[in-house]
Amino acid sequence: MTDEIFRGMREFQQYAEKLQQLMTDMQDQVPRHATGEDAQGAVSVTLGPDRLPESIKVASDWQRRQPPENLGPAVVDAYGSAMSEQMEGWSRSLEQTGWEERATELDGMLEVPGSGTGPVTPPAEPSRQDLRHVRPRPMEDVVEDTLAALDALDGLDVDSFRAPEATGESAARRVTIGLSSHALVSCDVDPQWAAQQSSIRLSQALNEALSHARAKLADVQSPGAARIEHLNPQGLMNEFLAMLNDPQQLR
Repeated sequence: MTDEIFRGMREFQQYAEKLQQLMTDMQDQVPRHATGEDAQGAVSVTLGPDRLPESIKVASDWQRRQPPENLGPAVVDAYGSAMSEQMEGWSRSLEQTGWEERATELDGMLEVPGSGTGPVTPPAEPSRQDLRHVRPRPMEDVVEDTLAALDALDGLDVDSFRAPEATGESAARRVTIGLSSHALVSCDVDPQWAAQQSSIRLSQALNEALSHARAKLADVQSPGAARIEHLNPQGLMNEFLAMLNDPQQLR
């Protein structure tokens, strides 16, 4: 029975490692940068690999293209256009990597769990996690802490893990930008102030607000993440992986 449990855990470890590698490889295919404009070409937004805006630029003839009250929405539209460009580039890159075949292979691994058809093949690539210095506690202690962590998670709902948001302002507080950890959420520009500004000054104010929002975003986390931060899930996972690497721990 112990050998069957060990075999099942080893197979699951192999599956998890292959899945992690596939997800990492897919993420690496995301274009490092993408640029988009609003429909009238008044504003352009350039994204970084984190899918958040890196810079915003206002066209020199923006007033001919957009009225001042539409400048904020134009930034949001330009962001959406840049996101579409980035996703299309990602899709094209993925088509060249054979990810669908690799995903099908993973599905096959799940269809025959614990088949016992032969010796378990070691993972094609070693685990990225360095476990040489991990000294797992007795299994009952690790299981107890894991159950306690699951109890803590049981009290959380979907709203607990909504992406955190942060708002940044320009130095003169005429421009406000809202970001989540995954997207540009909002952009507000004082239209009376904007009507008197050059494209250079508007671009400067937009990027000031953007930088402020990005800096604040780095310091916030979702309520759910804050509540489980002390649970150390990575430490528990490392202990389980160390046990898998030393079968004597499971006997």
